[in-house]
Amino acid sequence: MVGLFASLKWRLVTSRLRATKGANRAWTVVGMVVAVALLLFAAFGMAMLRQAPDAAPLVVTGVYVVQLLGWALMPLVAFGIDETVDPQRFALLPLSTRTLQRGMLVTSLVGYLPVANVIVMVGAVIGVSIPWWTLPIALAAAALQLLTCVVLSRALSTAMSSLMSSRRGRDLGVLVGFGLIVVYMGLSSVLNNNAGIAEGAGTVARILAWTPPGALATLPHRVATEQYGTAAAGLLIAVVFFLLVWWWWGQSLHRRLTSITSATSSSSPASASGLTSGVSATSVAATAQLVGRRDLLLSWRDPMRRLPWLIVALFGVGWPFLVFREQIGDIPTSYAVVLAAALAGAQGANCYGVEGSGLWLHVVAYGDRVRARGEVLGHAMAALVPGAAIVAVSLVVVTAIRGGWEALPAAAGMCLAALGGSCALAAYTSARIPYAMPQSRTSMFASSVPGQKGRTAIATLSVLVGGIVAAVPAGVCAVLAITADPVWGWVALLVGVLTGAGLLVGLTRSAGRHYLEHSPEILAVVSAGDRA
Repeated sequence: MVGLFASLKWRLVTSRLRATKGANRAWTVVGMVVAVALLLFAAFGMAMLRQAPDAAPLVVTGVYVVQLLGWALMPLVAFGIDETVDPQRFALLPLSTRTLQRGMLVTSLVGYLPVANVIVMVGAVIGVSIPWWTLPIALAAAALQLLTCVVLSRALSTAMSSLMSSRRGRDLGVLVGFGLIVVYMGLSSVLNNNAGIAEGAGTVARILAWTPPGALATLPHRVATEQYGTAAAGLLIAVVFFLLVWWWWGQSLHRRLTSITSATSSSSPASASGLTSGVSATSVAATAQLVGRRDLLLSWRDPMRRLPWLIVALFGVGWPFLVFREQIGDIPTSYAVVLAAALAGAQGANCYGVEGSGLWLHVVAYGDRVRARGEVLGHAMAALVPGAAIVAVSLVVVTAIRGGWEALPAAAGMCLAALGGSCALAAYTSARIPYAMPQSRTSMFASSVPGQKGRTAIATLSVLVGGIVAAVPAGVCAVLAITADPVWGWVALLVGVLTGAGLLVGLTRSAGRHYLEHSPEILAVVSAGDRA
């Protein structure tokens, strides 16, 4: 039975690759080659830790701890990517809990993510195998580490499967994902601004060595240095932790398969009628107002739409200080806010894919040239309005902390050009390069369906790169404001406003015309998200 589970998971993994055709398959193969190259580079770096015998156990301890935390938090952050995570898919199979538990463990070890972990861990094993006769010990410890990661991930996903299928659970996942990004940016800033951080990191690593992953990472070093007592104690901690997590998983699996899920777990966001009452789609402006209000309401209530806006706000305020940790010559720190502006405009991308098969209601309701253009403009305004607010706050905060108020007009010009350009390109690519999104909305990373990864990559890169390119004319004026005359900063502001507004008017008009003429084809593409 365990072998059958493994073969089914292998067929599931390979069928996804076979399902992609043409350019999508080529993009998939290229992505896999790049990923393997990066993993091999990481493994080589871990293996080179043999040149630093004292630091190797501490570094691998940190890697193992991060690995375990990553597997543990994945059910919260990325629940829904793996179809085998939800145990209720096996509720009707005539299998005992123990058999199902063993089968699901094997399926968890089959796939791209476990292989990626194995590649990096091979390098870590080589790095801590000092001397070489400790290599079998390091291999056994790495195997137990991987099993612990998988079992803990399965136990958490089983215990929280009913929660994560609800809106409250998705809110929790968004909060955890956003918290991880904040912690990462905070640690990056601290590690790059404190010269004496190495000593503190070493102390933390020595404390983590008594956690289950840390005990496994330091086991070869403790045996090689004849610390048999501490090695035995660490191994006992790791084994007991694994057995407890295995028992918890079994109990959660049994409880999940013998209980009934609440019918309220699949609640959807409420209607937007409260904010759209009194508005009638009789003109471009009225239709844009109606669609824009609806999109803003759903962006606030849908966790999958809310997280990107939180990330944009974080990038707007935090990213400039990571890029410009110190003032670089005469370049103002506020210029780095242009990236957040481009990301904000990109939130309007694939506005038809978000609707899925429900797009047919829009096609019927807005089936003429005026209202089709109004719908496109409304989707763009739903990204432009909050994006402009975030950019304005970010510019003021960054300038107030770092100074350089005289550069504010030039920075604002570049940001407005990037924001308007990315919004315009988001509307244009939504009509020209639509792609389906899974309508289950259980994962913030499930942005497209199998077979459309190439379209997704092309559309996303077009919007981001196009937004940055749109800021180039204003950027040239901003450079002149630094090198020649400050009056060029006001010219940059004017150029940024004209560039963003011009692109927005021109591309939304073209997108509305294409949407009206090709709405059946767009509906056929985005409807695939209902089956994902």
